[in-house]
Amino acid sequence: MRETDFIERNKDKWERYEEALKRSDQDPELLSELYVHTTDDLSISRTFFPNRSVRVYLNGLAQRTFLRIYRGRRGELSRFLTFWTDELPRTVYHNRLPLAIALAVFLLSMLIGILSYRIDPDFAEMILGADYVRMTEANIADGDPMAVYGSQDEFGMALHITLNNLFVALLTFVVGAFFCVGSIVMLVRNGVMLGVFQYFFYARGDYSAPELDPATGWLLRGLSWLLTAGGDGLERVFATAFYLASGSDVFRESLLTIWIHGALEISSIVIAGGAGITMGSGLLFPDTLTRLQAFGRSARAGIKIMLGTVPLFIVAGFLEGYVTRQTDLPDGLRFAFILFCFLFVGWYYIVYPRTVAKRGEPSLPAGRVSVVESRPRKFWTIRSTGEQLSLTFAVLRNNLGRLLSGALLLALVYCLLSFSFGGPAEYRYQFVAYLFGDFENFYELTASFGRGRALSFSVLVALGFYGMFRLALDLLYRYTDLVPTARSSARELRLLAVCGLLALGLSFSGAAVALVVFLTFPFLVTLGVSGYIGGPSPAGVFRMTYTNLAVSYGLFFLIILVAFPLIYLLDTVIGQFFFAFLDWIVYTDASTIDARNVVLQAFCYYFLFVLVFCSWVVAFAASLGTLQEIETAAELRQSIQKLGRKRRLRGMERE
Repeated sequence: MRETDFIERNKDKWERYEEALKRSDQDPELLSELYVHTTDDLSISRTFFPNRSVRVYLNGLAQRTFLRIYRGRRGELSRFLTFWTDELPRTVYHNRLPLAIALAVFLLSMLIGILSYRIDPDFAEMILGADYVRMTEANIADGDPMAVYGSQDEFGMALHITLNNLFVALLTFVVGAFFCVGSIVMLVRNGVMLGVFQYFFYARGDYSAPELDPATGWLLRGLSWLLTAGGDGLERVFATAFYLASGSDVFRESLLTIWIHGALEISSIVIAGGAGITMGSGLLFPDTLTRLQAFGRSARAGIKIMLGTVPLFIVAGFLEGYVTRQTDLPDGLRFAFILFCFLFVGWYYIVYPRTVAKRGEPSLPAGRVSVVESRPRKFWTIRSTGEQLSLTFAVLRNNLGRLLSGALLLALVYCLLSFSFGGPAEYRYQFVAYLFGDFENFYELTASFGRGRALSFSVLVALGFYGMFRLALDLLYRYTDLVPTARSSARELRLLAVCGLLALGLSFSGAAVALVVFLTFPFLVTLGVSGYIGGPSPAGVFRMTYTNLAVSYGLFFLIILVAFPLIYLLDTVIGQFFFAFLDWIVYTDASTIDARNVVLQAFCYYFLFVLVFCSWVVAFAASLGTLQEIETAAELRQSIQKLGRKRRLRGMERE
């Protein structure tokens, strides 16, 4: 490459570097990216143009980038304070619309809960539970409606409430990744519950004859007359409000007790819902970015907002455990404390963010264009086990949309066909619910013999493996320089044969069969990849696999280790929420509910299995590329052959 060509190809990128370094405010991620690519270009210039001015220019650019990154680094305490005083308020201000939507949804849901209770009082037992309703009614009859808050020790109650609230908030935030729908559903659920809960106490108050002195009566009637412009009076409404504020009433006592901790707790749940909507909005409205880039940006903003609720939940748990139970405190003091909590939340999440934003907005562009050049990664090259795992996740991450859509399609088709083999749907699969039961559930989806399923079911399992292989290899072709071989029936038949062996191994049960499947799984998956992409022979694959057991099974277990927390989260937290929500809104008989739940579980488990299996295919393919290069050194031979084809003269190449 000539120096002029090198400069012409990269000068636009270097100009972007210069502009980024001139800004007073800096994006740390962008600076890090600039430094890496500047040093890469500097290395090229030192190799091919050591005596040219471009090397001096790039060396100065690298020095400036380095100084920007490491000059004046602040301590951890300063960075911690900056997060609360500047970074979080600025993030809240930029995402004030999702937070406002969360608040509106929550208030509307409270109204729905109140109206539902007014229409049907039995609605309270459905939402709050029959046991809680009976217990609270007994406490009201005993003259202590808030006795439940004194039934546990202070520390135990505070710890339990804090952890439970954090769990609810985390769930409200995480399910926002599903295009905001999950967070909205959680806000609706909590809002309806709060509305029913408060109206439950309101309905048990005595408002029949509020006793007002004459002066107060005249004052309320005057206010009513002014607000209605001389029309029908609202003195009854004002009288009731005055009675609630000054009299001894169940509803008033519930307000002054519950909202001591509820002011911070409920506000934090609403904010967590707003954080979830913020995260999901990147998928819904990507603007000029790709959906994956937009989701990454919105997820970072959502996580920051979510982190801001943690201190509020801790303080709310402390208040609920130690202060809420003090029902003998003066009403004025309790009311003032509740008002102070609401004012603090309003100031920090509404007023203060506006003040911070007025100090000066960051001049970072709305859609930062990455300076990373899109180049296909080499497939036949030597990589360490960590690099092979990194390549696997890079392949999946850069084709995430195609991966998820393919997994959804495979899971949908597989479930539709598997439930058509006869028999009631609720008895088609027997899923378990213990900690490591997901492995057994994955096996349940593929087992035929011993489960009363026909041989045709094994054919369906084999076709499912074939679809997963094709999906994973398609992602690999798109990310690397691997060139697909010509289409041939022999290649497809080889892959189908491997899929048939996998299906056959998973069709039987027993410890001996499980051991055989475990010992042959890396070999069969690698054999399927090799036969499809034109790799080594079956004997060569066998030798490579079993002479490098540490690599083969290292990748196998590393992917399980990475995938298990995600599978556990989807299977327990999000899965339980989804099924509970369906049971809440859909009324039907027990048999239909069981059948529906089995179908949905089968779909979810197979979807997760597709994701894990595709990860294995890509990982074993990366391992095959490394082992083949170690054995044949084909890439090294090509590099050596190119050495004699180039002549350099004073840093300039001549072909």
